[in-house]
Amino acid sequence: MPKSAPKGRVATYQEKAKASAQAYWQRVRQPVLRVVLTPWFWFKKVCFTIGAFVVVALFFTGLYVTWFLRSLPDIQNMSFQTLQEIGKKRVHQRLENKKARYRWTEIKDINREFLYSVVLSEDSTFFEHEGFNFEMMVSSFAENLKEGRRVYGASTISQQVAKNLFLSNEKTYARKVREFIITQRLERKFTKNELLEIYLNIAEFGPDIYGVEPAAKHYFNRAPSSINAAEGAFIALMLPSPKRNYFSIFQNRNLPRTKVRRVERVLRDMLYEEYLSEAQYRKYARYRYFSDAIPRETSSKMRDR
Repeated sequence: MPKSAPKGRVATYQEKAKASAQAYWQRVRQPVLRVVLTPWFWFKKVCFTIGAFVVVALFFTGLYVTWFLRSLPDIQNMSFQTLQEIGKKRVHQRLENKKARYRWTEIKDINREFLYSVVLSEDSTFFEHEGFNFEMMVSSFAENLKEGRRVYGASTISQQVAKNLFLSNEKTYARKVREFIITQRLERKFTKNELLEIYLNIAEFGPDIYGVEPAAKHYFNRAPSSINAAEGAFIALMLPSPKRNYFSIFQNRNLPRTKVRRVERVLRDMLYEEYLSEAQYRKYARYRYFSDAIPRETSSKMRDR
């Protein structure tokens, strides 16, 4: 019989075979692991990166929102007298001629017809909405989209008060958000009559003509308490582009048919809302204007000015 190999020799062969098998498995295993585990590795890495970015973004967004809210006026702690003072200050800042006539008029001293003619011209649902006319916003957006440019606005009287008291005329999303928040706070804090009084005293009705008192004096040489619906509807024509409308309508004595229809609409709305009687409506519908704009009985006074 042949002699068996030494036990030590056999163990060495087994170890080599095992080592060879392990080496082969390592060579096969690495590509398999790369294919199987690499996508998961990168997936975890991407998720971690996105998560870190989201956390950082939320942190800085929180800081910005906190700063943004703190930068808004503290409406809750403001009184109506404070709004009046802010309104007067803003008007004086906007006056090009610092000696131009300006005087605050309380709402009780404004003729009811004058007041409602401006409201129905600018914001017919003012006494019904809570700061925003969303139906008008949608309608204006559709019209502007149709025209391919911003032609129609949908700002309510409350929004205009917020803008004129606290904001600039810049057209940015940040300003619109500020306007939205301030308008909500004004509506919650103050009455409709208070907001309307502010608006009627800071609205621009022509170059250096701010408020109903200077407007009534300039266009009709009367006090706001004496301005009737027809005259009020004419003064409201200066809005929302007071300088342009002042020169095209008042200075040039030219009232386009579109403006005539606007006056007619305001008078019809006042009749419908029962702010005018049938007799008053018929009288104002036949109102005689120079160039279809200014009443005959006042035009001579204005020519002499």
